[in-house]
Amino acid sequence: MLKIFKKFIPFEYRIPLIYIIIGALWILFSDEFVLKLTDDPHRIQILSTYKGWFYVIVTGIMLYYHIQKEFNRRNILYNELLAAKKKAVESDNLKTAFLSNLSHYIRTPMNGILGFVNLLQDKNTSPEKQQLFLGYVNERSQNLLQTLNCIVEISKIQEGQSELIKDTFNINSLLRSITSSENLDLSQIKKDISIKLSLGMNDGDDEIYSDKAKVIQILSSLLRNAIKFTDQGEIEIGYTVTSNAFIFYVKDSGKGISIEKRELLFHDFMHNSAYIHTEGEGAGLGLYLSSGLTNLLGGKLWLERTSPIGSVFCLSIPQQSK
Repeated sequence: MLKIFKKFIPFEYRIPLIYIIIGALWILFSDEFVLKLTDDPHRIQILSTYKGWFYVIVTGIMLYYHIQKEFNRRNILYNELLAAKKKAVESDNLKTAFLSNLSHYIRTPMNGILGFVNLLQDKNTSPEKQQLFLGYVNERSQNLLQTLNCIVEISKIQEGQSELIKDTFNINSLLRSITSSENLDLSQIKKDISIKLSLGMNDGDDEIYSDKAKVIQILSSLLRNAIKFTDQGEIEIGYTVTSNAFIFYVKDSGKGISIEKRELLFHDFMHNSAYIHTEGEGAGLGLYLSSGLTNLLGGKLWLERTSPIGSVFCLSIPQQSK
């Protein structure tokens, strides 16, 4: 009997059915209990009526709460299914966008490398041009390696595998390191622009407790983008100190960012592909990665202002102690 009950009665209907069966049994077999209370026929009739109404009310309340609970449960499951479907669609769109953007991110520098290699294989190429072409090959290879590193780092962040290694370090030394010739690709620095380093005013003793490598990665990315999109003028990198945070900034004198592209700056490369393809190689990946690293550090990355004469990007990192 129990097996038949489980087989033919859906789970969500079993509890209400049990309520009804118990109530029916109560009505059928509770007359003896009523007779023990009184032998007055009139009172027996009244108690029997109350007994029926008691069953209806109690069963109704139980059914109401059960139905409400079941409704909430199904509503939660429905929302979870919608969220899972949305995530699956976004993941599929992201994969499709990534594959379509491989031409820009990977094939473009690779085609440049192969093209210059073919020129190097030409026996008529002079030694001077060979050195020039080797420089181009090296530059394209570095760009390709940087793109691949960005993709790997983004994947780690999305999978929650990127770890923080925090320590205390001097900010002025950090900024000097970022703007040094060892860190910057001097071939990218144009003749008509200069880089200004604004160090702190606290006798160079400002220190921060954070992940130094990730801070360098974020600021270096912002600085490279500023160099890339500035043809002439000055690029300034520095920081200010508030009561609870260090605010770094990179200020350039480029052509600025249009209104329709500002909201896409820190989105992933699926949303940002239009910006990348029209404005320059690699900016979308770098800014998206910088945004993810900033979130790991518990900070904030934003565009402070932009105009036809330049943009200011800011990075805020909270002051923390060990």
